[in-house]
Amino acid sequence: MKTRTAFAIAATLASVLTISGEASAQSLRAKFVFEGLADCTNPSVHNFPIRGEGTGELSTDRSAKLDLSSNVEGQVQINTKLGAKASEAPGGTASLRVAGRHTLRAVRDYPNNSIIIDLTVTGNSCRMKVANVLKRGKSQYTFYTLTGGFAYCSAPRITKAECSGY
Repeated sequence: MKTRTAFAIAATLASVLTISGEASAQSLRAKFVFEGLADCTNPSVHNFPIRGEGTGELSTDRSAKLDLSSNVEGQVQINTKLGAKASEAPGGTASLRVAGRHTLRAVRDYPNNSIIIDLTVTGNSCRMKVANVLKRGKSQYTFYTLTGGFAYCSAPRITKAECSGY
C-alpha cells in the first residue's frame, strides 16, 4: 500500500508544484511540503501517513522541472511544459494550466476522480489548495499503483500543503 497511495499523491503534486514561488528574470522557483493520510478498501489500510517535499522551477521558455522526495517513492524527477496538452500518466492523464493572473492549476485525472491543485503566487507569497473530485456516478476514488493496478480509496486527506518562493 505504501507505494500505491504515495504514488498517487506524489504524481498529482508533481504535476502542479513545478510552478510556484518568487519571480526572477529567468524562472519561478519554489520549495514545497505535503503530508496526508489515506484510507483504502483495496488494499485495506487505514490512516497511512504520506510525506513528501521538493523543489520546482518554471523557466521563461515554459519548461518546468520538479524534484520530489517522498517517504515512500524516494527521489523522483519530472520535466514538463506549461499549458501542454494533457499527457498520459500511469492510470490516467496529467495537465498544467494557468487558472488566473496569479494562479496555476494542475489536474490529475484517474478513471473515477480528479485531483485538482491550485497554486496562487503573489510576490513572495505562495498558497496551495488541493481538491479531490469524484466523477459523475462514481463512489470510490481510484489511484494507479506501481504494481500496475488501482487502489480503491475514500478521499485522501491532505493534512499539510505548503509552498514558498526561493
